This record gives sequence, structure tokens and C-alpha cells, in this order.
Amino acid sequence: MLGLLIVFFSGIVVSVWSFREWNAGWGIVCGVVAMILAWAVIGLLLRRRISVQQQKIQDIMQAAQIKINRQLEMFQRRPPSSEKAARQIMEKIQFDAVRKSLEELNGFKKFYKWNPMLFKQINTMKMQLYYQLREYNKVDELLPKCMLFDSQSIAIKLARMFKKEESGMDKFFKSKIRRFRGDERAYLASVYAWIKLKQDDSSKALDALLEAKKLSDNPVLLENIEKLTNGRTRHYSNSGFGDIWYALSLEEPKMKTQRQYAGRGF
Repeated sequence: MLGLLIVFFSGIVVSVWSFREWNAGWGIVCGVVAMILAWAVIGLLLRRRISVQQQKIQDIMQAAQIKINRQLEMFQRRPPSSEKAARQIMEKIQFDAVRKSLEELNGFKKFYKWNPMLFKQINTMKMQLYYQLREYNKVDELLPKCMLFDSQSIAIKLARMFKKEESGMDKFFKSKIRRFRGDERAYLASVYAWIKLKQDDSSKALDALLEAKKLSDNPVLLENIEKLTNGRTRHYSNSGFGDIWYALSLEEPKMKTQRQYAGRGF
């Protein structure tokens, strides 16, 4: 908001000055040019400051990934006592990094007054991080204040609507799926279809997948369409989407996947 005020103020000052020096036409032109330049300068400075803050978060997550990779190498040389113990060690590394990232996100607060949209963008990032921590109360608190533009944020919203048995899921899904193509469209349709199967509505599940097929040839999507078409609803699986699917915590990895997970990489 502050940025817009400065832009408009700059335009008015330059416009008035130009009008007095030359004429009304030049006053308008110079005022518009001044606003464009002011907005460009403010935007450039703001992006630089924000990128510094973003880099801090990226460094935290990269450091955590390095620690995870080292831990995996240790597990390969010396297997853990149990799969559960290995998962707990890896989750601790991940959760510690997520909490540090949440702390760094507080550093964006000073930029809110310059960019009114940044507040919702940061809330979206916080919501996704809290979801990783499985702190669903905070997720539910932040969701109304988020920008649900990316596929994973929308998938999280669908998952929470399912868990909380909220109404309006069909309308929400149809309104959001329209602008997605390819693998993202396949993923969202598959998440929705999984939920519909859990709600004993195989018809809507298949309809969503068939509609997604018009704009996606994702192999997981096509395989699930074949299963539902042949009445093999119990064999429906989104495991082919990997980490983004299991990140929703709607389903635990199958036993075979877990053995690979512990032995070859998280």
C-alpha cells in the first residue's frame, strides 16, 4: 500500500510541475511516466530485498537436504534398527528445517506495507510448511488468507475439506481445475478422484479423470481411468505422483515403497 501511495504522489508532483512549466498535455504525460518509473524503482528494490530473504530459506532447505543425503548414506552402510526409527530421524531433520524456514518467513512482515499481495503469498508458504509439520489447526487458520493458485495449495485445500467433511468441494474443485494443464491437472483430478472414491462416489471420480484426460496424458491418470472403467476401484492408486501425493498425508506409502525409501533414498 505504501508503494502505491508513493507512486501516486510522485505522479501528482511531477504532473503539477510539468503543467506549470509547459501545459496540461505534458503534465499528464510526465505524470504517467513518473508513476511508471517510481513503480519500477520500488519494484526493483523490493524484489532485491525479498530475494535476500528467500535465499535464506533456500539455504536452510538445501542444508537440510544435504544432511538427509548424508544420513541416507549412513543408512546404506549401516541399516537402522527399524524402518520407523529411520523415518523418525529423517522427519526430525526435515521438521527442524521447516521450523527454521517459518521463522525466516517472519522477516517478510516489514515488506507487507510495500506490497499488499505479499501478505497472502507469505501466508500460502506458511500454510504449506505447517501442513508438512501436520499442524492442521494452523493450516485451517491460514487457508482463508492464502492465494490458492498453485496445484499443491489447492490439493491441500481439498484434503482439508475432505478431512473436515466440509461442503462445497465439488464447486471448489471445478472452479480451480480450469486453468491447469498437463501433469498438474492430472494430479489435482487424481486427488479429487481419490477423495470421491473414499466418499463412495465412483461416478464423479471417473468423470473428473476423463475431463482431465482432455488436457493431459499423464500415465498415472490414464492408468487410473483404465482401472475405474473396468470397475477395479480398489486398485486405484496415486502412488505414481510420488512425494507430492504422500505429502498430503491422505495415504501412507505402500510397504514396497517404504523399503525402497529406507534403503535407497528419502
